[in-house]
Amino acid sequence: MPKFESAATPKILLLAILLIAGVAVFLWHGTSPQKSLIPTDSLSSSPDYFITQVTIKEFNQNGELIETLNAKQTLHYVDDSKTLLDSPSVARKSESGTWSAKANKGIIHDGSNDILLTDKAEAVKTYLQSEDIKLSADSIHYLDKDQSLTSQGSPMLVSTQGETSADKITTYINSEKVIMTGSVRGTYETLD
Repeated sequence: MPKFESAATPKILLLAILLIAGVAVFLWHGTSPQKSLIPTDSLSSSPDYFITQVTIKEFNQNGELIETLNAKQTLHYVDDSKTLLDSPSVARKSESGTWSAKANKGIIHDGSNDILLTDKAEAVKTYLQSEDIKLSADSIHYLDKDQSLTSQGSPMLVSTQGETSADKITTYINSEKVIMTGSVRGTYETLD
């Protein structure tokens, strides 16, 4: 039986290990599946993250609470750059009073402070020096830039003077200004 020199044995052993590892990698790579186990379209329609029982608070420069957003669940979709809200509610303090809104669903687009409330949306504006108003509609869109609430889809404005419906009702957060467009109808009662 031939004898190996002790210096050559580790080199041969190392070469054998590398050869076996190379063959194993080559064979393993050749047997890997060509298709993903999860279809691509299924992944693209799935949220990249979700959060439950959400409470977001915004404060002004003086440290005073000015807005609170609550939701049962949020689902963020990076491809659509939006977050879907389940059972959202918003409350915000303004110069002329406060407003709060709620709905069954909501949408916030990335990089925007606007909130679209859908599916049985309701908003209440509480003024400091005048009567409160209540808006209800299929959707209410809060536009941060305009500081307005726009109601569409069977919108109804209810105040102490009566009820008014229109195709679209827009009310401004920091004033008592209300704009109604389309077919405007109202019922009013006189005070005795």
